[in-house]
Amino acid sequence: MIAFSIGSIDVYRYGIFYFITFLLGYLFFYRLAKKNIFWEKFPHLQTFLDKHIDDFILCIFLWVLIGGRLGHVIIYDFQYYLSHPGDIFQVRKWWMSFIGGIFGVTIALLVLAWKKGLRLKEVVLLGDLIFAILPFGIMIGRIGNFLNQELYGVVVSDWLPRLWYPIFSLLNDIGIFHVYDQIDSQLRVNTNLLSSIFEGGILLLITLSIIRHRVKTKAPHPGQIVAIFLLWYSGVRFLLEYVRADSQLEFYGRFSISQRFFLWFFLLGIVTLIRQKRSAR
Repeated sequence: MIAFSIGSIDVYRYGIFYFITFLLGYLFFYRLAKKNIFWEKFPHLQTFLDKHIDDFILCIFLWVLIGGRLGHVIIYDFQYYLSHPGDIFQVRKWWMSFIGGIFGVTIALLVLAWKKGLRLKEVVLLGDLIFAILPFGIMIGRIGNFLNQELYGVVVSDWLPRLWYPIFSLLNDIGIFHVYDQIDSQLRVNTNLLSSIFEGGILLLITLSIIRHRVKTKAPHPGQIVAIFLLWYSGVRFLLEYVRADSQLEFYGRFSISQRFFLWFFLLGIVTLIRQKRSAR
């Protein structure tokens, strides 16, 4: 949805949220670089953050956009875009995939590693920092989805209020159910609120508490936040796929297209956590 217009230029709500996220990300990395938490064990990474923070943020920004867009095109609507290639670049139809965004971040880190001569552990530490602040983007992004009345949940069944009325009434009072009046008049699961809280808010508290501990102890623990992010986000998103209306058309057998990716991400999180624990001994 359009937030406001400046002359003939339309400014979209989702674009505003992207801008806020990357601005906060820049300030987060800039402030963290000043803490010198990597100087003792990873001086090359500390120097990189001191001198190339602008290049780093710009590279991540571009590859998140590219990866997220191509992820949606290839994973979810490949046949459509194969027939309508011009729509790939349509700003008003700029749907993006979180899965594609993850691949975009990975490519950005590999590009930076190649150009700046970063070692594997240094790249993993950069990944930790990205995934530490990423939940904030998810949190406000879901608010944007709510305002746009998109990515809404399935219709609440008629028997649910009667069977569990006290619980239903409580959940309804706190906004777990919502009528998306631009879609229809039916009561639906408010997946945007659930996503904003569990995919974003709670995960953000976890990752920032880990960063705070690292700043105090100056113990980097490469890969810890990446692992926790993959495990938490994949688990929550896997469950929410069952109540997202847009995901119901993606199910093939027991799992949706997205769930198949999140199963792999969850396993990758387990492997990353195990390797991180072993390297920390």
